[in-house]
Amino acid sequence: MFRSSLSLIAIAALSACGGEAAAPAPDAEGAFVSSDGLKLIPLADGLEFPWGLAELPNGDLLVTEREGRLRLISSEGLVEAPLTGLPDDILAEGQGGLLGILLDPDFDTNRKLYLSYSKGMGETNTTAVISATLNEDASGLSDVTEIFAASPRETTFHYGSRMAFLPDGSLIVTLGEGYRYMEDSQTLDNLHGKIARVMPDGSIPTDNPFAGTENNPAIYSYGHRNVQGLVYDADRDLLIAHEHGPKGGDELNVIEPGLNYGWPTITYGINYDGTIITDETEAEGMEQPVVKWVPSIAPSGMALVETPEFADWQGDLLVGAMNGPAGLKLVRVDLDESGDVVGTEDLLEDLQIAYRDVISTPNGIFVATADLDGAVYKVALAE
Repeated sequence: MFRSSLSLIAIAALSACGGEAAAPAPDAEGAFVSSDGLKLIPLADGLEFPWGLAELPNGDLLVTEREGRLRLISSEGLVEAPLTGLPDDILAEGQGGLLGILLDPDFDTNRKLYLSYSKGMGETNTTAVISATLNEDASGLSDVTEIFAASPRETTFHYGSRMAFLPDGSLIVTLGEGYRYMEDSQTLDNLHGKIARVMPDGSIPTDNPFAGTENNPAIYSYGHRNVQGLVYDADRDLLIAHEHGPKGGDELNVIEPGLNYGWPTITYGINYDGTIITDETEAEGMEQPVVKWVPSIAPSGMALVETPEFADWQGDLLVGAMNGPAGLKLVRVDLDESGDVVGTEDLLEDLQIAYRDVISTPNGIFVATADLDGAVYKVALAE
């Protein structure tokens, strides 16, 4: 069982000393060098709210734009034309649009991938997942099939939308509670504020914790607010997620089937207007986070480090931070051999960049910024 050896790490805001220093300017090649010895090498810019990243076997990158486009970044840079074949019901409103992306474990042979997005349905919308086949020149999708749709809602907030495969081939899909439906996170007849588990063809695994009951059979865990970071750690057999909390109370959790993660009955955060959601931070039968961030860092995107260049970070987590009093940075969560949290480290903080997604592959660590005029960078060690 993954538990923090520090019991529970509360990350406090750093105090400003003599006012905030100006962020470093890019060099002649457009790269940024951070005071902590890291360098951001630009791969593409001019992206409209980039959201999710995936690396193809040849080293090219696919990136989703929240406005409803899927783009290719080749060795020569951003390909001008978006990929064709996307569904025509992508709802690019509020926090919605084209969101998560994940390659099939057998992508090398089947060229299959999965996209999550906010699906417009007239007066309602929901988080949906499609499977599709990427054509040989990566210019478009075919065989587009909807395999999952969450519960309908009437808001355009909190879609979750990160995905990961478990060793048995089942697909984990994170969801949000649509903001307005926070109380539904504690009820089991819907998918608001849940993490779901389905098979790649959309069927429901018979060993899901609530399969065969009157509850929604797709539920894997519940009591979530807006889960925007997800990784499966094969070496330690851990499913790890972080969720975007309210004002304060961002959380890192280890996800186990059937467990209740507390929202909104317990939380370390408050409403954005300062009003109290609940006075309770603990309750029987509800899980505690292994890391909490108070004040908020607005986390989105998370990677398990597997890039040889960063040998000291192998098996650690990188969490993108977008906003909040302590955001605009990457956070490294240091894990020991058992998966226990032994500390955290803030990275790239002096650059003051908002990070929407981060991935780590044998070829490199890549980040996407959270801006309207967004960019994708490779993270390298500064010379």
